[in-house]
Amino acid sequence: MRFLTKLSFAAIVSLSFALAPVHAAQTQSVGMILDSQGGHIGSAATSAGSSIYAGDILSTDTDGSLTVRVGQTTYQLLGDTTAAFYLGQTSPIAELRHGTILVSNNSATQGFEIFASDVRIVSGTDRPVQGQVSLRSPCELEVNAHEGVMEVVAGSEKKTVDHDHAYRVVPEHSVDKIRDAISPEDPDYHKNHTHTACAAAYANAGKAPLVLANSHFTEVAIGAVAAVAIISIHKAYESPDRP
Repeated sequence: MRFLTKLSFAAIVSLSFALAPVHAAQTQSVGMILDSQGGHIGSAATSAGSSIYAGDILSTDTDGSLTVRVGQTTYQLLGDTTAAFYLGQTSPIAELRHGTILVSNNSATQGFEIFASDVRIVSGTDRPVQGQVSLRSPCELEVNAHEGVMEVVAGSEKKTVDHDHAYRVVPEHSVDKIRDAISPEDPDYHKNHTHTACAAAYANAGKAPLVLANSHFTEVAIGAVAAVAIISIHKAYESPDRP
């Protein structure tokens, strides 16, 4: 009996050591709140200096804003915006679920990725990179590059958004706004939500698709106000490894 008790205790200890790295990974901080005006993590109000963790759902009030630092990238969530952040294999990942996010990066060694519906936005190699992504509805977003270049992938189509250019983008599919928090790099990411073809969604609503010549992209005039906002973020939170 004593032998079985010792064996059970040893098994429990071994299991706790095996699970420790998993728990540590789940609780690893991915970034920090730099400024919060009407910002929330989950349902709780947050403030400057708070840590954020993988899968935290960040949101802002209608007239609020939330500035966060993840890796070498600074993000600002404007009013009525919801997003989650993750540490990707090679660069930070922002998952925009609703609203508008401003992004600024001046790192020579690290870029960023932003996912909105099934559209993927990746920073180019030029630095600094400053831009804006607005998810207006599950089937419509706008990508502005104020400085540098951002690569945007929608379906099988890829568009290079040069500085001082903006595009309206219609995703191939929409993604549920409300879903579990899981990194877009996770193999089970697409099992975590349902997809709706945006062309079918427009047809069911009796609306014409916002695409021309079967393209997901339509160029639009860039907004001056957003450019001023993103430049102010870049100056305030420049990357420490600026060349």
